[in-house]
Amino acid sequence: MLALLAAEGGFTDVNIPTILWAWVSFGVTLFALKKVAWPMLAAKMEEREVRIAEGLRKAEEAEKRARELMEKQEQILEEARKEAQKFLAESRGAAENAKNDLLAAAQGEIAAQRERAKKEIGLERAKAVEELKRATVELTLEVSARLLKREMRDEDHRRLAREVIEEVASKR
Repeated sequence: MLALLAAEGGFTDVNIPTILWAWVSFGVTLFALKKVAWPMLAAKMEEREVRIAEGLRKAEEAEKRARELMEKQEQILEEARKEAQKFLAESRGAAENAKNDLLAAAQGEIAAQRERAKKEIGLERAKAVEELKRATVELTLEVSARLLKREMRDEDHRRLAREVIEEVASKR
């Protein structure tokens, strides 16, 4: 090919038929591209642009849904926290009530035992007083029998015992 260029002239020589032929080839190619290739390329580009716009729109919608879901999840978490705090407060209150109930029951039991002890002490005191009275009567009868050196009848014993008991009780 270099030999052909060298035979006709230099590489930089202007050759009109070659220029015309190049312009005709360029025009035919341009016309063919304009009628066939560019409409298809433009359609493909427009289709791609629509797909990209649709993808962006879907991405924005997905982002919006993700934000909404995140906000909803935050609300659910906040409600769960509040519910847990409420449950803890109720549990603490129930535990406090149970403690107070147990404490009141224990105090009631202590009071009841105290009352039973007081009653038992009262009964024992009454028994002791009765025993003391009986011992006093016997001692009085014994002393009075010795003092009088005679035997007393039952009726005399009882009367004398009552008098002594009343006298001792009135001195208290």
